[in-house]
Amino acid sequence: MALLKRKPDISREAFIEYYETRHAPLIRHLLPGIVDYRRNYVEMEGAFVFPGAAPIDFDVITEIWLADKAAYDRFTAAAAETEIARKIAEDEENFLDRPATRMLVVEERGASPAPAASPQALLDEREIIRGLSRFARILDNKQWDRLGDVFADDICFDYGAGGDQQGMAALTVNMRRFLDRCGGTQHLIGSILVDVDGNRATSRSYVQARHQRADDPAGPIFDSNGEYVDQWERRAEGWRIVRRDALWANHSGDPMILHADLENLG
Repeated sequence: MALLKRKPDISREAFIEYYETRHAPLIRHLLPGIVDYRRNYVEMEGAFVFPGAAPIDFDVITEIWLADKAAYDRFTAAAAETEIARKIAEDEENFLDRPATRMLVVEERGASPAPAASPQALLDEREIIRGLSRFARILDNKQWDRLGDVFADDICFDYGAGGDQQGMAALTVNMRRFLDRCGGTQHLIGSILVDVDGNRATSRSYVQARHQRADDPAGPIFDSNGEYVDQWERRAEGWRIVRRDALWANHSGDPMILHADLENLG
């Protein structure tokens, strides 16, 4: 568990937004064996503050659940690796008062079995999975005017080149600059994990994308393999992706099918 304090120049709303959409996905990506990852944001209204008690000087109680001591050892070993530790520290500097951080290991006793998923949570998960399937078909049919069926207008994204970008127009340009140049494609999305938390959700899904050369369906191909990490929000029009990070694992084949270098693949 960790008692964490926000930087004094960051509002509570901005602190929560950054933690939920940037830092929490980063931790899940970098560190192994996390069974559950909970952020309990302090609500001062209604807090029990007894006379003479020390003030509440933290903004969130973070819980990271691990299966056993072996899992904890793997987790801490990864966290101590130089590059991983650097990435975590650099990101924490963006929103945490790091000297005020307090971390401790606890052993839970008397825990009740996790409640079964509610019918609404199951429906939400189904809609998100269908949204990912719809996205694959939008790409393969080059239906650029339908990207709004899956993504929010204020989408933030990082497709692995050029850093963060924002907005539906930028996303459309990013999609079309490669897929308009090649022939047939097929995007396969699977191994989907969805965690729903009220009006927010996180999904992780493997993606394999095959691209053919234009006017040469029997010729060379170009394959991309990786993972989409998506942050979703329930909007008036339904669940929409508000942030996507594309984590590419490998590329193979002829990159000239897309008229782009591998390092610029979007």
